Amino acid sequence: MRKIFLFIALLWCFQAAAQNGNYFLSHYSPGENHSDNVCFDMVQDPSGMVYFATRRGIQRFDGRNWKMITGQGSVYSLQLTSDGQIVWAGAAGFGKLESNGFGDQRLVTLSSETRDVFECVVIQRTAYFVTETQVFVYNLDSNKTDIIPSTNLTGALVGIFELFGSAYLNTERGGVIKIDGQKFSKSGFKFPENEEVIFSCAGDRQYLIALSDNRILLCNENQKIREIKIQDSSYVDASVIVSGSFVNKDLFVLGTLRGGMIFIQTATGRTQEIINYNTGLPDNEVYALMIDRSQGIWASHEYGFTRVAPYLPFRSFGHYPGLSGNLLCATSFEGNVYVGTSLGLFKLEKQDVYDEIVYYVDVEIKRSGKTSEPVHEKDLPETPPTTETESKKKSFWKFFKKSKTTSPVEDKAPLKKDNETTAPKSEEAPRYQKIKKTERVLRASQFVYKKVSGVDAKVTQLVSINNSLIAIGLGGAYEINGVAAKPILEEPVRMAYASRERQTLFLSTYADELKTYQSVNGAWLYSDALENLDDRITSIMEGERDELWFLSINKVYRLQFSGKTVAEIETIDVSNPKFDEQLGVHLGRDIYLVNSEGFFKLDRSKSSFALLDSLPKPLHYFAGDGGIFFNDSHTWSTFGLEGQQNLKLMNLLHDIRYVNQERNTENLWVITSENELYKFFGNRFTPYEDGFPLKLKSVTGNVTINKREVFELDQEKSALNIEFVQPDFLAAQAIEYRYQLKGLDKTWSDWSSQNDAVDFAYLPAGDYSFNVQSRDIFGNIKEFGAVPFEVLPPYWKRPWFYALEFFVFAALVMLSFRLSTRFRIISRLLSLLTIIMLIQFIQTVIGEMFSTKTSPVIDFFVQVVVAFMILPVEGYLRNLMLRSLDSKSRLHKFLSPKSNLASGGDEAVP
Repeated sequence: MRKIFLFIALLWCFQAAAQNGNYFLSHYSPGENHSDNVCFDMVQDPSGMVYFATRRGIQRFDGRNWKMITGQGSVYSLQLTSDGQIVWAGAAGFGKLESNGFGDQRLVTLSSETRDVFECVVIQRTAYFVTETQVFVYNLDSNKTDIIPSTNLTGALVGIFELFGSAYLNTERGGVIKIDGQKFSKSGFKFPENEEVIFSCAGDRQYLIALSDNRILLCNENQKIREIKIQDSSYVDASVIVSGSFVNKDLFVLGTLRGGMIFIQTATGRTQEIINYNTGLPDNEVYALMIDRSQGIWASHEYGFTRVAPYLPFRSFGHYPGLSGNLLCATSFEGNVYVGTSLGLFKLEKQDVYDEIVYYVDVEIKRSGKTSEPVHEKDLPETPPTTETESKKKSFWKFFKKSKTTSPVEDKAPLKKDNETTAPKSEEAPRYQKIKKTERVLRASQFVYKKVSGVDAKVTQLVSINNSLIAIGLGGAYEINGVAAKPILEEPVRMAYASRERQTLFLSTYADELKTYQSVNGAWLYSDALENLDDRITSIMEGERDELWFLSINKVYRLQFSGKTVAEIETIDVSNPKFDEQLGVHLGRDIYLVNSEGFFKLDRSKSSFALLDSLPKPLHYFAGDGGIFFNDSHTWSTFGLEGQQNLKLMNLLHDIRYVNQERNTENLWVITSENELYKFFGNRFTPYEDGFPLKLKSVTGNVTINKREVFELDQEKSALNIEFVQPDFLAAQAIEYRYQLKGLDKTWSDWSSQNDAVDFAYLPAGDYSFNVQSRDIFGNIKEFGAVPFEVLPPYWKRPWFYALEFFVFAALVMLSFRLSTRFRIISRLLSLLTIIMLIQFIQTVIGEMFSTKTSPVIDFFVQVVVAFMILPVEGYLRNLMLRSLDSKSRLHKFLSPKSNLASGGDEAVP
């Protein structure tokens, strides 16, 4: 059901009207330590982790952190098996990616002496790995590998792809062939000769296929092939296709060498969207594409990776040509988009825009008889890029094998029919030379910004009143008509408020003056009704019964009107120690005020504002259509506004510095500190994914795993770092974590985005259980199962050492009894030593059992109490052992041969 909703949302999104903006883009880069961003392939595992095949190895990304998994060379291709395992092909051969119990991963090589495996595919439980001369067929269940060598008929192997559960090869001489068990066979598909399959992508019972001549084919389950007639074929040809994929059954995307990403409707071939440098893509040269599990489209390029999210209710308006300066405000007026910047005011208008495409064509060299005219070096055109220089661009390994450069305007061979044969080639092939050409390609759906004449200074606010748009800024106040401006007030204006009930425009100037204007017969007439209110007014709102509220830095003015005159003025002091700009909102009969100290409610009886403890202190706050949007460092919320079902998606944007709500809608204009402009559709249905599970990323420290599969470490080296992650590519930085270490903590930690990694510098001996939870931007909480671990005490505090001590004490006791008959002094010393050691052993055991581990002073008093408790035991044991030794000594003396009793005398022993 969720997929159906996703399709409906995507379809609605793609069919939206003009001036709907560009798709939402997220950019990622590994950073300075990973400057080589050349990526050959991408894949996402079931847990949400994204893996990139690069020159240094496999790059792993979870939305926040990067991890390079190095091997013995470059990795060129990645594939995901049915059980979620990743296999790879690269310079060192082929293998798989394995994990240990601590979250670490490593590259395992399955091949022995094989090198330069440039591509692989996985079909069911079989993996196919391709070199120039061999195909390795690896069974994932039996771990056995069969080898199929190339032949003279096939020539070098160029690439591999999958169609309807079978593997097919691009070959140098034999065209497209099929891998049939342990041999090659005819493909059964009538592809044009000398054209390779650039990619194939499975869809809903059909496959999308791209050929090296930039044609796009659809192949259904009956193996019938239909060519998609692309309307912007000249742009596609000039851009050169290197990768592609279905977005849904009605839309697919192409990654190109020179033109960025092109979204095309499957049924009509019409271009839906072009994502290139002009619309926010850092580079038009796309290396590879991937569709992730949340319907996002990933593109790799020289500057890193870009994720396109067409289903999000954000549309970008900041990348159309013509816009300049720092963005400060934006609004929609009568179906048009206006943006105020530090350099003036701009209007978005439709205009025919042409892209200049540079390409090379093969021109046949004319021959004179049997000999051709020599071509001098000075007559040759500019040298086009060689195969070697373009190898990185042309999907790398696939384009390594091409013997000719694809010309964007060369004639395309028709699809072969079943009964069609190929004409024999002439013995003497014609000679060609490269000619550089430039073509202008019309982009008719492009919009551009045009500057509004007459406004040449910073524009900070846009308001509408009486079907007029008013621009406010350092140049003053202007009435806007299309791309022309008419001045109302030509002095710097700080803010404006348009009272629709009173049909009045209020202007607060930088001279701390409040000026009012009314529109009469198309002219703005000045009124001096409030010329005595001299203060820095930052916000104005309307109350009830002809009330107007004017907010300054530390005061609030209530003006009661009677008709057009002011009948009463009341001044209320407000606590604002940080001198923030204050906003107000009127809800029912109540007046509310907000600044960085919190939300305040007016007590009319006391003429003062009281702090509302039920609401948090806002970090950022903006005025809405009758309410307030605010962020409390955790999420975005509203006060006095209803609806806004998608508001939590505002957490996707970083450092928002401007929010403006369109009147009578839930749509917002948002500007970020990165100078990005978005239109946010608050009421548009957006299909949300459940999110990926919380994952144990790593456990670092002197840790081992015991037989009970429990983490184990010594107390002397108990430093421990536990890192968790919930893979997310919408708002990874906004995901918050909290944890609890049972055995040490009784409560959970606070929610924080920094709690994904927890360090413990020292842990006392004992059994512990680590629990962690994550909370995404929608408030969904996920919990990872408890991670048990044990901190082992020093060896002298372990049970086996106590047992050893007990046996030593027993041996000493036995030895003292043995020596008591002949070596009485030594026996007494051994007995006393045994008693002391035994008492100390008992005291140590009891002290460990009752140790508080909170304060050394308290532990000292506990040990004193224990010593007093076992003191009687010590005396009793000492007397008992000494009495036993004396008795045994007298008995031995009585029974000795020298005694009278032993010799039969009459003398008795007393």
